[in-house]
Amino acid sequence: MALATHVSALAGAADPRTAAHARCVADLASAVAEEMGLAGEALREVELAALLHDVGKTAIPSEILHKPEALTPAERAIMESHVIEGQTMLMHAEDSLYGIARIVRSSHERFDGTGYPDGLAGHEIPLAARIVFCCDSYDAITSDRPYRRATSHARAMGELWGGAGTQFDPIVVAATARALYARRRAGDEQRLAEADRLREVTAPAQIASARAIS
Repeated sequence: MALATHVSALAGAADPRTAAHARCVADLASAVAEEMGLAGEALREVELAALLHDVGKTAIPSEILHKPEALTPAERAIMESHVIEGQTMLMHAEDSLYGIARIVRSSHERFDGTGYPDGLAGHEIPLAARIVFCCDSYDAITSDRPYRRATSHARAMGELWGGAGTQFDPIVVAATARALYARRRAGDEQRLAEADRLREVTAPAQIASARAIS
């Protein structure tokens, strides 16, 4: 079976909320990777790993995955196993996904070495995994979750900067900030352009109406 078919099937295997989250993370991770100068196969790896980083959650019981209260230590251990489950699923899916599987396994490692499952630190963590982790965290903070409501972009960036050097790679945090700034600026420019087009369409009618009244 073709790689694209495998990826589509695996990415769609999660519940709708997890699948939507994965698409958002993949979109942001791609922008961050490009901001950091990645291209070609390296960029493709980031995109695929981001899309599939939570695929192992299909093996996690739904009562744990969607629990609105804090997880117990035992439940937390089960939840954290999703990265290993994901690695296993990808390695069994297709040989060409071995590299992606390694990134998925490392997508919750922390820059200071206190993450899971292997306690990797700094540049021991694959760059793609450091990018996915940062983008995953941003999207999680700015999205509604069973245990809390979404927060603002500004607060999310405050949390990323606060964790730079401990939880996150500072270089990746900076690239994420630049990518998000560019995206928000492009959105503002698009809204202004749409407003200009609307004025062009409505102005003649408004002028005609004003003349009729006068």
